[in-house]
Amino acid sequence: MSNPETVAIVMDGNRRWAKKNNLPSASGHRKGIETLINIVKTAKNNSIKRLVVYAFSTENWDRENFEVNALMNLINFGVDVKLEEIKANGIKLTFIGDINNMPEKAKKGISKCIHETKDLREFNLTIALNYGSIWDMVNAANIVADSGQELSQENFIKNTQLGKTDIDIFIRTGGDMRLSNFLLPNIGYSELFFSEKLWPEFNSEDFQEILKEFEVRQRRFGK
Repeated sequence: MSNPETVAIVMDGNRRWAKKNNLPSASGHRKGIETLINIVKTAKNNSIKRLVVYAFSTENWDRENFEVNALMNLINFGVDVKLEEIKANGIKLTFIGDINNMPEKAKKGISKCIHETKDLREFNLTIALNYGSIWDMVNAANIVADSGQELSQENFIKNTQLGKTDIDIFIRTGGDMRLSNFLLPNIGYSELFFSEKLWPEFNSEDFQEILKEFEVRQRRFGK
């Protein structure tokens, strides 16, 4: 089997980890950032080219206001605290989702990340913010319609947020076994892995175990 190039992760369990440790939910999300940086380094060291992570979904707006605000502030926390480390490791930051409808302060942080890492080539960390697969597919169909083309499988996939990128490995932490409206256009033949560990507890060894299991799976792509 060829080595995986692109891995997607639903980073679930930050709030439950915080509750378990008698901490506010924001502490769980901050700990989740530490875990993410660790996994990015592990992925890079294992010759993976791209990691796509689910940070904030279109459905997350329905959470309580204080938590939504904390998550928005967390974007700028990540920029202020982790951007230099990210740059030092040659990591390019890209974003998918309905970024235009994010709060202005968050958009400024996102723009800074994109601008300061745009020339880095060692690894691509793609962060999904205000993303949902249904939104992604409707948006792609609208782009094709606005262009005056007839909708086809080819131009539909091309205009989704990840385009023709196929996800080799799809990981969800936190114990739930569902896809949660993440990257549905790109995971048709992904290998799925579900971890009982909450995201802040997930570590390099857990990630490498998944890579080992991936090596022995047979991918037939419908053939």
